[in-house]
Amino acid sequence: MLLRIDVVEGREAEFEELWRAHAKHVHTLPDNHGQQLLRSRGERGRYVVLTDWTDEPTFRAFERSEEQQAYLRHLWPLRADGEMRLLEPMDEMTPAVSAGTRSLEDR
Repeated sequence: MLLRIDVVEGREAEFEELWRAHAKHVHTLPDNHGQQLLRSRGERGRYVVLTDWTDEPTFRAFERSEEQQAYLRHLWPLRADGEMRLLEPMDEMTPAVSAGTRSLEDR
């Protein structure tokens, strides 16, 4: 799943803190297989969330959960625009050698 979130100018740090706190809960769910928060370079306030779920029904059940609804109530005032796209895995390529935990800026 890909979620693009445009955050209200000046509220980026608040959004990042909210997302990280909620991500700790999402990480504990057995049907969630990982997530990333990405910030666009050169486009202030634009973020992308990539998250992997077992299947669409488990993702939809998560969307309806009380925890997710509570998160969304906090998110909406921070959100200027956005979109969600369900993606279908086609292929996966992992690095031959682990890159470690370096950030992109360190590469």
